Amino acid sequence: MTGCLEGKVAVITGVGAATSMGAAAAQLFHAEGASLVLSFHSGKESEVARSLADRFIACKIDVGKVDQVADMIGRAVDTYGGIDILCNVAGIPGRKSVIVDIDEDDFDLVTNTNLRGVLLTMKAVIPHMLARGGGSIVNVASTAAVIGVPTLGSYSASKAGVIALSRVAAVEYGARNIRTNVICPGVIKTPMYDAAAAANANLIDYLSKRIPMGRAGLPSEVAETMLFLASERSSYINGVVLPVEGGQTIA
Repeated sequence: MTGCLEGKVAVITGVGAATSMGAAAAQLFHAEGASLVLSFHSGKESEVARSLADRFIACKIDVGKVDQVADMIGRAVDTYGGIDILCNVAGIPGRKSVIVDIDEDDFDLVTNTNLRGVLLTMKAVIPHMLARGGGSIVNVASTAAVIGVPTLGSYSASKAGVIALSRVAAVEYGARNIRTNVICPGVIKTPMYDAAAAANANLIDYLSKRIPMGRAGLPSEVAETMLFLASERSSYINGVVLPVEGGQTIA
């Protein structure tokens, strides 16, 4: 039985540690038949590479650098002939601080990765999707984009920008068979979660008690949602902002 992404080419950014959402998406998309172009920044791509073995290329890039993004997309097209799917997972949390103490350089760094990176990859990929006759873009934002989380001003603003940019793309390119959707993960057991738990165990407890399902999510659960939106199973879904958070935003 063939997978739902058989013959498709997917670009996934932010594929770092094996426990990241990007890595989970890469493994799932590969299992469903896709050929992959993976971007990483931390040097941990070998964890994913060992599990995939074939049908992928890995590019160490800064998604906020236009020339590096162009080089990655060029390699993708040269290797596979086109691009069908773009999943923007790359993101950094930045420093935690209240609004009046936000460091402007840190704000720029967070925005450069979380929002500018999404813009640059979309700009580079959309022309190739148009040449292919369509495609699917899945951008990963955060519940922090839709609820107020103290000390996460820079991160929240960047992720809210991802939602706005994605909605514009959904309107601009929907009639040309390019769908753009957004996932807003909540508390997910990723390296970022582990770092937050190590720094402040009370914070994780505070958040977990406010999730109706009573637990943090798994990277695989986010990846399954990404697969649904990337595939033709969601062929009439365009411009949605889908929380994957166990009910956190309604609690």
